[in-house]
Amino acid sequence: MEYTGMGRLRIRATEAGGVLPVEGAVVTVSEYVDGGEGELLYSLRTDSGGLTETVTLPAPPASDSMKPGAARPYALYNIDVSYPGYYPVENVAVPVFDRITAVQPVNLLPLSEKDRLADAEDGRIMIYETPDNQSLQPGGVMREDVGGNNGSISGGVR
Repeated sequence: MEYTGMGRLRIRATEAGGVLPVEGAVVTVSEYVDGGEGELLYSLRTDSGGLTETVTLPAPPASDSMKPGAARPYALYNIDVSYPGYYPVENVAVPVFDRITAVQPVNLLPLSEKDRLADAEDGRIMIYETPDNQSLQPGGVMREDVGGNNGSISGGVR
């Protein structure tokens, strides 16, 4: 889909329930493709405050949100965050709106001692960001089937 608007996105990586910033986390931003892998758009690192630089991403024009029956007024992107000793986090279908700068929080969870010894860093935590009631991917699970109603669902995946 061709977008004529532009939104801005910044990612904030933390640990300890969002209290401590994580410096040096690797962050990738890619296109969201339903049922597939989208093109990698940015590869970033977090600074001492746990923040990436602000990136600009294509989005539908804000005026589309005022048109009844128009396509969704936001673009969707995937954000992956990794740091040694922590489970990688995958944010799926993060919305980006025209003329809006959003900060996407990502809380990294440390690997347990058992998982570190077993080299379990290939496990991941997936967070589905879905602002409407669309099917969550992968697997086509609906938000109400999982129990979250606040726009995100998270869970460990091994």
